[in-house]
Amino acid sequence: MQSRYPLLKKWTAQDHERLKALAEAGRRPEDIAHELNRSEAAVRVRAWQHGIALRLVTQKRKA
Repeated sequence: MQSRYPLLKKWTAQDHERLKALAEAGRRPEDIAHELNRSEAAVRVRAWQHGIALRLVTQKRKA
């Protein structure tokens, strides 16, 4: 049976553990996405689904 979403890259146990380690180290979601070769949205969704807290990044406004 063919996958319904053939372009989706499956998460391996190793990818998941790497996501957890990087998140615990305080890495930014876009940095984690780059390191795992995934989109930032994919990283955020996976983290949300598994209760992994990601670093919140806020930017200061210029006066």
